[in-house]
Formats: sequence, C-alpha cells, structure tokens
Amino acid sequence: MNGFAGVSIKRVVVIMTATVLLAMLPVIAHAYEQPQFVKVGLKYGNTAPIQCKIVSAAGFSLGSVSDEDGFTELLPLPGYTELIATAVGGQVELKDNRGVLISADIGLHGCLMPYSRDSGYLTLDGLDYRGGIMIKAGGDNRLTVINYISMEEYLYGVVHREIGMKNPPEALKAQAITARTFAALNINKHASLGFDLCSTTDCQVYGGCKDEYESTNKAVDDTAGLIIYCGDIPASTNYYKNSGGHTQNSEDVWSAAIPSLRAVPDPYSPDYPWQATMDFITLRQKLIQADMDPGNIASVRIGERNTSGAVSSLIIKGSNGEIKLEKAKIRSVLGASLVRSTHFSIGETHNNINSVQETSQLTLLSDNKQVAWSASDRVYIMSSNGEVQSSEIASLTMSNGTSTVKVNSKADKIPANPGDEVEAKDGTLVLTGLGYGHGVGMAQDGAIEMAKQGMSYMDILEFYYTGIEVY
Repeated sequence: MNGFAGVSIKRVVVIMTATVLLAMLPVIAHAYEQPQFVKVGLKYGNTAPIQCKIVSAAGFSLGSVSDEDGFTELLPLPGYTELIATAVGGQVELKDNRGVLISADIGLHGCLMPYSRDSGYLTLDGLDYRGGIMIKAGGDNRLTVINYISMEEYLYGVVHREIGMKNPPEALKAQAITARTFAALNINKHASLGFDLCSTTDCQVYGGCKDEYESTNKAVDDTAGLIIYCGDIPASTNYYKNSGGHTQNSEDVWSAAIPSLRAVPDPYSPDYPWQATMDFITLRQKLIQADMDPGNIASVRIGERNTSGAVSSLIIKGSNGEIKLEKAKIRSVLGASLVRSTHFSIGETHNNINSVQETSQLTLLSDNKQVAWSASDRVYIMSSNGEVQSSEIASLTMSNGTSTVKVNSKADKIPANPGDEVEAKDGTLVLTGLGYGHGVGMAQDGAIEMAKQGMSYMDILEFYYTGIEVY
C-alpha cells in the first residue's frame, strides 16, 4: 500500500505542477465569436415580390429564429408540400396551395424549415436552398425573402460562384477561407433590410444548391471554421480576379489604410490585357449621371499614379472646367466592366511599370535573377523557376546591363509613366490596361497559379494578405 501511495503522490505532484505551469502562461482570449448562421437576402428592394411560393417535399416546420437559440419550431406542418406567403397589412400571411389559411402572421422572425432538416431542401422560384426561408413584410405589401442558413452551408453556394469549381484544391481552400472571413466581418452589412448579406457582388455571389459541387464543398469542409485574423478580429479580405502584376494598398483605392491590405508585386497573376473605347459624348453622359459635368469634353489625361503603378487620378478637361476622377471613382463612374482595372494607359498600348521607377527590366548584379518590387520596405525577387523570395530593400543596387540604379524606400507617389503625357483629344478615349478588379487583396488568378505550382492555401493567403493569422 505504501508503494502504491508513493506512486499516487508522484502523479498528484505532476498534475499540480502542470496546472501551475498552465496558470503561469499568458491567456490568449479572442473576444470575437464567429456567427453560426447567416441571413442571406434573396429578394428585396426592386426584386421584392408581392407573393412567393415555397415548396418542400419533406413538409414544413414553421418557427422563429434568434441569435441565441437559432431556429425554434412553433408549428409542425409535415403534411404540406407547398405554401404561399403574402404581405397583408404589414404582416406575412401563410396559406396552403388550396388557399386555406395556415397563419395570419408568421411574426417578425418567422422562418420556414424543411420538416426533415437532415435531408430536406426548400424550393423558391425553382431553386433549391439549404436551411430555412424567412419572409418579412416590407413597403407596398411586398416581401423580403431571406435564406437562413449555417455559415458553412452558405459557403457551399459561394465558392464556385466566386472562383470556379474546376480550379486546384488549394486555391478553392484559399477562396473558402477568404469568403468565410469576408462573411464574418460583414455579417451586419444589410441589417437595415433585415438580413446580413446579399446574394450579389455587393457582398458575395451566392447561388444556393445549384452552385454546389463536390470540389468546392470539400474545400469548405476541409477548412471548416477557419478565419483569417488581423489581431483578434477577422481581417479585411477583399478579393478580385487579376492584379495586373501588382496589388494595391487599400487607401490607394478607397480611403482607409487597412493593415491586412498592403500592396505587393504579383508575379503569379497571368497577363490579363484589355482595352476600352468610349466617345466623349458617352463619357460626358457618365459624368453627368455622377453629378459631374465638365461641359463639352476637350481632353482626357492621366494625373497621377499610386505606388503600385496604377492610375490614381484621371483629369477630364471640358468647356466648364476640369473634373478629376480619383481612385475607385475612375472605374465606378466610367464602368467597372469596361475599365477593368486602374493599371492602364491612354492610347493603344499600355506602358506597364508597376512601381519600377527608372527602368522596366532590372536584374540583380550578382546572379541575373528577374525582379519585381513594391515601393514599400521589401523587395520581392523571382528566380527563373518561379520561386519568389523577399528581403529588406535597404540600399539594394540594381542594373539593367547598361546603367545602375539604387532602389529607394517607400514613396507616396511614383513618377509618371513614360506614356502618361499622352492625352485623348480627338473625341474618343481609348484605355489599354492589364488586370481585372479593384486590385486590393487576393487576386484569384494569382491564387490559382500559385496552387498549380504546388503552393498551399496558407502560402496563398500569406502572400496576398499582410500580418495575418489563420485559425
């Protein structure tokens, strides 16, 4: 017995020692709590219907939802496969397909779920949705229709729509984590309309069950719950199609400087050339629609470029004076699908400098490697096999074979592109550029290429977002 007692005492001492050690360690507390459910606006505003029909082969459960308890069933309706909702006097009335009243008011937080929630779907306008359907009465007796769904199942309907299900698994995982983080950070974006996120490009494109695929669902499942953090809150994780060779700082496109959204040279985004043509009459009409009228347009020229080499201001001179379009307004006013990025030049060719300040082709004196760098504190060097390394800029000296230049540290603006003196004066504006999208955060084309080269989703996320953790 004494022997056993001695062993027991040793075990107690070990346990107590471990407890003391754990108590001495710093406690890492994260105040952020990831939302488990998302309310996605399907029909609202101009698309709000007067009446809507919901179908469920498994029957229905009518209940209410809350942030604390999720869905609570109030009325089981297993024998009904089709229900019709109508707004009457500011309330939502529910009838069956024969016109028999089921509920005169489903309540402000009313929600329909499949009776068998493990396998059932709800069908709205011929499209299947996981989770439930919430219906709210809006103005003019129209209905706001919302998909109440778990975060992970919401992502099932997002990833393919945003990046495409045929892309490499690591790129799909990067997209899943980025989309989850975006949703978490923007969870109350449309709270004034009664839901969290919309189903369009204003938030993230969501298509319900029709846009689910094995590859994209697996990417969501393989990264379940993972979010990108900057500090103890979800990071800003904007994304877009193609960087045009260099991503941009958030403040160079919008206004605020966001730590996770720092510009980096991007050797991975493949070339994405584009050209846009617009006559001066159309250009003036677009400006008038944006409450800007320079009068009859005489010329258009580039004003400045930012540290990524993208156009930061466009000067339109007219009979009533000059108009300056700056940052994101360049694309929003002229048309984001027409002017695909702000990496452009005026005319038939694009002088792509991407922050290279004195020459467009530089090589290291020591080992003849291709190099691209940002006007920040780091230089990014790409070898012939595509491997990218970074180091401090410091006083790095580079040469193009005939002349030598010293790479300086960060500047607020780079010198004008050699072609920026060109003005459009003949009644037609021609822009030629590279890339597609706002340029802030992850370039999806680059993420796909990195995955093809064998890099992981963490490699991708850490390349495009600065100072982040993923957990």
